[in-house]
Formats: sequence, structure tokens, C-alpha cells
Amino acid sequence: MDAIHKIIEEINNQAKDNRDRFEAEEIAAIDSWFLAEEQAATKTHRQQQDKQLKDLQQKYKQLRSRQQMDVRQESLVEKQRYLDRLFEEAYTKMATWDKEEIQGFAEVNLKRLPIAELGVLLPSGPNATMALDASFVAEVQKELAYQLTLGEPLTAGGEGFVVDVAGVQYNFLYRDLLNEQRSLTGNEMSQKLFG
Repeated sequence: MDAIHKIIEEINNQAKDNRDRFEAEEIAAIDSWFLAEEQAATKTHRQQQDKQLKDLQQKYKQLRSRQQMDVRQESLVEKQRYLDRLFEEAYTKMATWDKEEIQGFAEVNLKRLPIAELGVLLPSGPNATMALDASFVAEVQKELAYQLTLGEPLTAGGEGFVVDVAGVQYNFLYRDLLNEQRSLTGNEMSQKLFG
């Protein structure tokens, strides 16, 4: 019987060794699988975090850029409003010139006109119409190289005057002169005023 016990014990030992080896192999395989899954999950998590961080950085850059653009736009609008007020104040000042100032402005500009034909002076606005009358035309005519006559006052256009030479009009309406000046020097003025 001893031999049978020994055989049974040996079979049991062999089976136990097989079970222990199988259990150790399975535990090692499970540990290896778990480690690989954990590493893959960690890698995926890091990739997602990196992607989310890049997305947040991109959104931040876009929002910052948009905010800077809005600030620049608001600043430009404010500068434009300031220039509008400046030119409106200049027009108001010109439109309320007294007779001497209006006549002085007209005389300087009439002398500069490069014309040889008959010119017709067309005052515009109540102040210019009052200042640029027949006596003014007669007085300034003495210093002009061309013939100038007084025409009918303009009913629209604001303060100033126009000189008509055979259908070609030289515009000295104050608002138009200021608008032209603004279009020519507006950027330069902005640079000087706002740096």
C-alpha cells in the first residue's frame, strides 16, 4: 500500500505543482495585462490632457486676440469720434467768422486761383453772403489777374463760397474743405494726436 500512497502523493504533488505553476502563470499574465492596460490608459489620459491643454491654449489665444482686436476697434472708434468733434468744432468756428475773417480767407484763395477767364463768385450761407458782397468783389478785383463778378448766393452747402469758371467750380465751402483736409491728413493727425 505504501507504493500506492507514494504514487497518489506524487500525483497530488505533481498536480499541486501544475496548479501552482498555472496559478503563477495566470497571475503573471493578469499582472502583465493589467500593467499594459494601466499604461495604455495612462497614455490615453495624458494624450487627452495634452489635447485639452492645447485646445484651451488655442481658445485662450483666440479670446485674447479677439479681445485685443475689440480694444483696438473701440480705440479707433473713439479716435474717430474725437476727430469728428475736432473737425465739427473747426467748422463751427469757421461758420461763425466775422466779416473781416471771411473776406480775408476769400481774398487769399481768390488770388491763388489759376484762372484767366471770367469767374463768378457764389457765396453760400448767411455770413458769407453778407461778407462777400458787391463792394468786396469790387475791392478784391483790383488785385486779381482775372475778371470776377458776383453771382446769386447758393441755397445749400453751408458756409463758404464757390467760384464758377465756365461750368468748372472751385469749391471753398468750409465743410467740404475740412472734409478734404481730413481725408488728406487724417492719418497723420491721428498719429500726432494719439501716437
